[in-house]
Amino acid sequence: MLKAIIFACIILMTSACSRPAHYDLVIRNVDLFDGHRGRGLVNLAINSDTIAAITSEEIRGDSLINGTGKYIIPGMVNAHVHVSNIDQLKEGFPFGILTLFNMHTGLEEREKEWKKISMDSTRYATLYGAGHAATVPGGHPTQFSPNMETINDSVSVEDWVDHRIAKGADYIKIIHTLHGWMGSPPTPTLRYEQIAKIIEYAHSKGYKVVVHATSLEDVISIAKFRPDGFVHMLDFKEDYPVPNNYYKELKKSGAFIVTTGGIALKPMDGAPPFVAEWVNENVLNAEQRAEIIKEYHENGILLVAGTDAQEGQMNFAEDYFLELELYQMAGLSNVEILKAATGNAAKAFGIPVGELKVGAKATFIVLDENPLRDLSNLHKATQIWKNGNTY
Repeated sequence: MLKAIIFACIILMTSACSRPAHYDLVIRNVDLFDGHRGRGLVNLAINSDTIAAITSEEIRGDSLINGTGKYIIPGMVNAHVHVSNIDQLKEGFPFGILTLFNMHTGLEEREKEWKKISMDSTRYATLYGAGHAATVPGGHPTQFSPNMETINDSVSVEDWVDHRIAKGADYIKIIHTLHGWMGSPPTPTLRYEQIAKIIEYAHSKGYKVVVHATSLEDVISIAKFRPDGFVHMLDFKEDYPVPNNYYKELKKSGAFIVTTGGIALKPMDGAPPFVAEWVNENVLNAEQRAEIIKEYHENGILLVAGTDAQEGQMNFAEDYFLELELYQMAGLSNVEILKAATGNAAKAFGIPVGELKVGAKATFIVLDENPLRDLSNLHKATQIWKNGNTY
């Protein structure tokens, strides 16, 4: 009798183990790009707001969605914005731009509140931010943020970084400018030894550091201090053609680049003639930027897509795709472009965005067709998912 009971238990256990795993919701038979590679046809399981499985095995769910003929990619990331009103968090949402990285605000408490609102609110891209950028009195961007805290005789590097951390910054941003704009002289800027100290101290606190630097000399000099990334590519024709040691120093530093070059593809309609003339004479054009981006890629430098706000000239919706168009001009494959728009941000910033993996938030785009075949298919979104909810 005992043997019969044991045998029956074994049969029941074996039967239970052979049943397909069960989840809250399953999207079946959908083509998927996870932020780093195409996974082919998979079954995607979601429990509550979180991805619970990505598998080719049979799985079951309380709710089932047939994903046949559809394609899923992570929500795209715009890794360089300057949000000045909360409605800008909604601009890119219908396009699948579901994460924004703020690169300076003059109002840290407001940024902190918007970050909190954006985490769970419907139809808002999720916001991360640096708080105030590091600069000196009179330096950029104090012309836009006159009350921001700067590094000065009474505020040390350590104090300044600690204040950003206390205000909830997700990463630290440094500004260094050697170049004037529209004929104006350069503004005051941090000394290189101050920059080295900011990077070292922030790293000791566990924070990533990114740098605004747009000319050859300052990028090569700052790369030696091992920042985590530069949030602009080169801007000026005086640095073109770019010498090989620029790419070598970047590669050696391990820094990534948020390129912010797509503005070169945006028409200057309505700009005063003297502005257009100065830009055309002094600023790299789209073809030159594409050539530099190609060199970044061929030298193994991690690329992350971002627009900047360019003093209001770039929106955080349609204009984002100008950045991806620039990557196409540079000859990058659709896989590499999608990585720059999604998973590379997680690699660069160490923030869990732009990836589809077990344990990640169920935040993604459902497309009608495969963007790996044709990047224009990014414009064919049928559903936007954020934290397990669909819109």
